[in-house]
Amino acid sequence: MSKINLVGFLLLAGAMAIPAQVPPHRAKQITEAAPSTARVAPRQPRRVLIWNTPPHLMGKDPHKGYCIPYGEAAFVALGKKTGAFEPVVSDDLAQFLPENLRRFDAVVMNNSSGAWITPTETDLRKAAFQKHGATTNEVELALRQSLLEFVRGGGGVVAIHYAIAANRHWPEFRDLFGATFTGHPWNEEVGVKVDAPGHPLVAAYDSKGFRITDEIYEYGPPYDRARLLVLLSLDIERTNMRVPWIKRKDNDFALAWVKPFGKGRVFYTAFGHRTELFWDARLLRFYLDGIQFATGDLAAEPQPAGKP
Repeated sequence: MSKINLVGFLLLAGAMAIPAQVPPHRAKQITEAAPSTARVAPRQPRRVLIWNTPPHLMGKDPHKGYCIPYGEAAFVALGKKTGAFEPVVSDDLAQFLPENLRRFDAVVMNNSSGAWITPTETDLRKAAFQKHGATTNEVELALRQSLLEFVRGGGGVVAIHYAIAANRHWPEFRDLFGATFTGHPWNEEVGVKVDAPGHPLVAAYDSKGFRITDEIYEYGPPYDRARLLVLLSLDIERTNMRVPWIKRKDNDFALAWVKPFGKGRVFYTAFGHRTELFWDARLLRFYLDGIQFATGDLAAEPQPAGKP
């Protein structure tokens, strides 16, 4: 790295609020691996909420201390380094109140888990929440409607890895993303095939199959290829299929997809468990493209083509 580039990197890294759990040398790797430019220039200044598990749930979060802080560092680096969006990191549920959520173009659910849509007693004592109801049920209903209407009205949402397993008590949350997390049979190197070659959102992988080491999920209802556009899936010919705990019998293990939701856009990928993935240049490009799709800047077909 040249002296000029090194100075630029240090200034950039200093401007990013790197989580305390991420060592400086790893933060440096993440920032260096992030693309320098976005795939497309934003049509207007974009603001993206990077949503982490709230404090009262973080103690039981299976991803605390590693992929959540590393993911936060990666998403902040993507926004700051490329200028594609302004990242706003938060674990304050008030961000999902309609008067606050409308300030964003998209939300990135950074491995956020648990029933985070349910307000706490502390939340209910705040004036901002009291404007939307007096009880837990009333305020939660307002928060649910706020998120769904945000996306339905043209906003975007990105979910990383375990974020799809949050709010299991809320059926519409599963409908929003199009699937239910049912387990992770693999935590090893697997083969990945590209189901939508030529689609703008797989350009990071040159529309070619590849291998990756991560915790690999499988999904259940309402998962249906007729309702979402699968971008990547498990290549069963290049993967150990002798692992236990496989529930699906049809060998359909999607790993990334997009779908429309009203006028809005939904992007999901299962990748994002192992910390070393957050300095994988291709995956960071894939994340950034997904975020730009969610904000409406990167034009990409979200409609499913139907069952194969």
